[in-house]
Amino acid sequence: MHEVTSGRWYSGVSLGEVLRYAGVRDAAACGDTVRQQAADAVNEIGETAVPRHVMRECTLGFPEDSLCEIDGMQWRSRSLAAHLRDCDRVLLFAATLGSDTDRLIARHSAVRMSYAVLLQGAAAALIEYYCNEQNAAEEARYRREGYYCKPRFSPGYGDFPLACQSAMLNHLRAYKLAGIAVSSGGQMTPMKSVSAVIGLTRQKQSGATGSCAGGKCAGCPNRTCAF
Repeated sequence: MHEVTSGRWYSGVSLGEVLRYAGVRDAAACGDTVRQQAADAVNEIGETAVPRHVMRECTLGFPEDSLCEIDGMQWRSRSLAAHLRDCDRVLLFAATLGSDTDRLIARHSAVRMSYAVLLQGAAAALIEYYCNEQNAAEEARYRREGYYCKPRFSPGYGDFPLACQSAMLNHLRAYKLAGIAVSSGGQMTPMKSVSAVIGLTRQKQSGATGSCAGGKCAGCPNRTCAF
């Protein structure tokens, strides 16, 4: 029977999401063998990962229409400015599954590429699941203060430059606190890591998008994306 180990931190991960991240367009049509392998991949990644995150509340201002100023850092992005327009503070956030996950995937890539693809999908689903869990807990605290959280908005969404990622991680002290860095080529290390801006607003949010743990695709203009 294909199932994720119950009682673990990752037990709520959906196999459908894992298969989607692995590039399977019709997860429902997958046979038992593939679904069992996907469940095995989730369990293996989940037991190998050492998830960590760091978060920091920051000031927010708009010196110009498309210019966001976050704790003195100025980032020009029309899509980010539009996303944060009704906010008066933000949270900077970064999370990772750790470098052991990268090494696990690399080992399997050398000998069993088909399973390595499922491991990649499992790792992508697990980092999203971990981020959602941590964000939901933080969101509950801010609700008590009268704030609502916008969905996570990461460098690379819309016209929010990936180049901003380095300053964001430095401001979070992400390497010291969570082991997250950016390579000279602009890629996050460990690879299964996430960085994001989460807007804090007094305006009540509605539907599935009214949460930092959901609706993140709503602000992205790429309508040809598989997700």
